[in-house]
Amino acid sequence: MNKILTNNIQLNWLRTFEAAGRLLSFTLSAHELNMSQSAISQQIQLLEHHLKQKLFVRANRSIRLTDAGRSFLPLVQESINKLNAGAAQIFTPINEATVEVNVNNSFSVLWLASKLQQFNTIYPQVTIKQIGTNWSSDFEISTAELEIRYGTGFWQGFESIRLITPKLRPYCSADIAKRLRQPSDLALFPLLDVIGTPTGWSHWLKTMTLANIHANQFMDSHAVAASMAANGFGLCLMYDELMTQGVIAEQLVAPFMDYIDTQGSYYLCYRSDKELSKASVIFRDWLLLTSKQTQNDQSFT
Repeated sequence: MNKILTNNIQLNWLRTFEAAGRLLSFTLSAHELNMSQSAISQQIQLLEHHLKQKLFVRANRSIRLTDAGRSFLPLVQESINKLNAGAAQIFTPINEATVEVNVNNSFSVLWLASKLQQFNTIYPQVTIKQIGTNWSSDFEISTAELEIRYGTGFWQGFESIRLITPKLRPYCSADIAKRLRQPSDLALFPLLDVIGTPTGWSHWLKTMTLANIHANQFMDSHAVAASMAANGFGLCLMYDELMTQGVIAEQLVAPFMDYIDTQGSYYLCYRSDKELSKASVIFRDWLLLTSKQTQNDQSFT
């Protein structure tokens, strides 16, 4: 068996299995790997035939790992991570370096904190130094090559690339969600609004024709609002991509599907008249790719 695995197993089979095992969805795996769903199924079947073991149980348009699949998945993930890290060091050689990033506090807590380990696995020699920011006045004193800002995306002298889809909808704890049957039930709970954002609860409530309901709790960051909502104190408006991973995201659900478009979002920014260091380019490219993947994953939920 060892000889067969070493000589004949295909890397594409393993990449496909890893994605399907992690996402537990052939549809999501197909989207992530830019393959058709039938191609995903075929790759899995070839791997199962090669191993002479079933890796998934397929039933009612859902899949789950078999005992063999659950045991095999961590081994495959570890191997792929080592391959990625080794390839990065060989083909994108870079010495130990530190990338200083001015990061909006909410984005750091709700998005970056749950994903930065992925970057560290691939580029363990690159240290990310985060400097927290929250207000536009913080931008003026920044010396970092890269910044993640909240705003409308227009800052003179900067390249600005949007990281988060500019749409908001309500999020709350599962206990509160059980007590919500229709949007008018929001009158029973505190509504947590973020100071300084161009759109918020007033816009969402107007869209739902709920003129008699108003936000009555205010804070200066999405991270604080999400933390309060996760602790059962009312509802916040949140971007879906900030709710994909992390401790806070696991405690929140979206009781309604209704969105509002917002002028504000989170942007990766860097000066247009200065060349980025090699380490900053690597972190920028990883950040943009991960953001794109997160947005694509949300489009399937």
